[in-house]
Amino acid sequence: MDSVLKRIKEIAREEGLSVTALEATIGASKGVFSRALANGTDIQSKWLVNLAENYPHYSAEWLLKGEGEMKKADILRDLPENYTPQETSDLTHEFIQTLKQVISTQETTIRSQEVTIEALKQRIAMLDKAP
Repeated sequence: MDSVLKRIKEIAREEGLSVTALEATIGASKGVFSRALANGTDIQSKWLVNLAENYPHYSAEWLLKGEGEMKKADILRDLPENYTPQETSDLTHEFIQTLKQVISTQETTIRSQEVTIEALKQRIAMLDKAP
């Protein structure tokens, strides 16, 4: 996720915004990105979705995977002459599938953390009862 955060920082720079201002434009609390950048932690997938919705001219594939061109306009410039609108639909479908994979991964992490938290709560309760 760290590389995604670096690309988010690149988007902020490209838009002439601070990371804090970028957070505000997508409805995120102050520090959502900047704390994650500073601490090397993950962000919620909903912020990636909000970013993609608010800045649709950036390639989702580039944002999520670091592959391809940063901006969609750059992608469209390089399309072959015989390109069809169906190919754009395929790109949208691929973006949605990539987001679903990110969300699924995040949900798995959350479930795992919930199990760990519950085990730790039980361990704390046992230690509190110990003489």
